Amino acid sequence: MQDLQKYAPQIQKCAHCQFCQAACPVFLEDLLETHTARARLELIRACFLENSLPPSSRFKEIIDRCLLCTNCVQTCPAALPADEMVMAARYQLYQGKRRNALTRTALHRFMKQRGLGALLSRAGALAQGAGLLPPEFPAPSARPFLEQRKGVIPAEGKTRARVAYFVGCGTNTFYPETAEDTVRVLTRNGIEVLLPEGLVCCGIPALAEGDLAFAQECAAKNMGILTGLQVDAIITDCTSCGMSLKVKQPKLIPENDPLFMKAAVLAPKVWEATDYLNSLGLVEEPGRFPARLTYHIPCHRGWSSTLKNAPRALCSRVSGAELIEMEYPERCCGAGGLFFVNFRELAQSIRAKKVQDIQQTGAQMVLTHCPSCKSYLAAALPQLKVMHPLSLLARAYGF
Repeated sequence: MQDLQKYAPQIQKCAHCQFCQAACPVFLEDLLETHTARARLELIRACFLENSLPPSSRFKEIIDRCLLCTNCVQTCPAALPADEMVMAARYQLYQGKRRNALTRTALHRFMKQRGLGALLSRAGALAQGAGLLPPEFPAPSARPFLEQRKGVIPAEGKTRARVAYFVGCGTNTFYPETAEDTVRVLTRNGIEVLLPEGLVCCGIPALAEGDLAFAQECAAKNMGILTGLQVDAIITDCTSCGMSLKVKQPKLIPENDPLFMKAAVLAPKVWEATDYLNSLGLVEEPGRFPARLTYHIPCHRGWSSTLKNAPRALCSRVSGAELIEMEYPERCCGAGGLFFVNFRELAQSIRAKKVQDIQQTGAQMVLTHCPSCKSYLAAALPQLKVMHPLSLLARAYGF
């Protein structure tokens, strides 16, 4: 992924069909042709492959003003990995030093321990209360999930499967209740859950920063642990973590590394938790939970063909739950990891359309897999409850 030359043949495959234009949240707000995937790839080729243009400040803005949402990848007839080319371009531009040294050190520490420890969580809560963080930034939990649960959580009744649960940074630090709901629902349905020790961040924040060397370090650490586990599946509650584990991290392992083939074998085992449970089937029917719901489908959904429909299937099993579809359920919310911090007005403008779509449904709750989507939507919809699909199931089971 660090070598842009490897992408040169793929850039040549761009047919200029403009499908990416219709799918790009940034273009639909800015209406600037330079903010489409097609234009970005042409500029990357000119600046880094042909050296016919200098990487100017405007070029940097165009590369940075990408959400890495992958909507262009999902609509591209040639499936060009435009997001990876943008990541590689950021690596060429910044060499992992897009932010100042203090911020980079803090981000690396956050990623190495998959969030904040209890002490730093309390400090983060104080910073949130003092207004030192953006208002859309969720307050960290007083106690991260991985400090509450460890080891193996046995299945209830007969064990049908054994899974390793990759708890992402966002869930661990900000939404430990999502992880708890995930464990409870899976074990209620005969699935033994292992919480592997020693894992680090999935690497998505480093990839977004163009810090490919640190992302590679994360990949080697995670793949080294996960490939040694005797489990039926690797599950995660976060669609971005799932995309990274299944698609991105294996690409960061050098082909001459013994882990390369192991990572390739592991990739088919990676599932989003809702998707995995739906594929396996429920052992126990959920109880009644009357609620009007709508469903926001995160952008990082393209790595599984069944992921986006799994919550719909499971929601239909909850008596009293009424799912009211949005007009555009797959429309981006604008969060994009830390994109909403870097480009606040643009992100808010993208979110406004999603919020209007949600409000028009008249729903009381919003379901979504992504912690980043959850926090950014919840900040704009304080009157609604935003939760993970498995949290709905947990409530229906009486948890």
